Amino acid sequence: MKSVKVIVRKNEERILPIVWADGENQELTIEAELVGVGASLSILGIVLGEGHEQFKLNTNIYHKAPKTKSRVHIRGVLHDHATFENVGLIHIRKGAKHADGFFTAKVLLFDDAKGRSVPSLEIDENEVRAGHAATTGQVDENILFYLQSRGLDRKEAEKLIVTGFFEPIIRELPADLRFKI
Repeated sequence: MKSVKVIVRKNEERILPIVWADGENQELTIEAELVGVGASLSILGIVLGEGHEQFKLNTNIYHKAPKTKSRVHIRGVLHDHATFENVGLIHIRKGAKHADGFFTAKVLLFDDAKGRSVPSLEIDENEVRAGHAATTGQVDENILFYLQSRGLDRKEAEKLIVTGFFEPIIRELPADLRFKI
């Protein structure tokens, strides 16, 4: 198991990009603390699995100061028998007034792949904004059929769908990181 600890201080803005494409029974835990007023953290994750790869991602975000902001955006695409388990927590502690946290995870499945996302919120303060969303599902065969009827073979159609699926995450990355992925 790998673990990453992030501390975000007063008025600091951090972006933590994750590109994960080798999941041979791997687990990653991210512990993040927003400890200063105005601290901001974005975790942008892309997971791509195939074969019998297994991924497990745990994100724990702790808002410990007022006016903090966190965004977790995870997108996964799985083929064959790959699996992805994604557990996310946003905890807004007492004293973190006007904190703003949001967790979202979307997983796209092909073949017999399996995906599971479990977002959760723990709110110990009033006057905050917090939310979460998670979706897991297979590609609509009608969309694949439509793209194939326009001249693409199945692999090209799937690649186009996957590219479009990851595009919102890539767009959020700083420009200097977009070309490295």
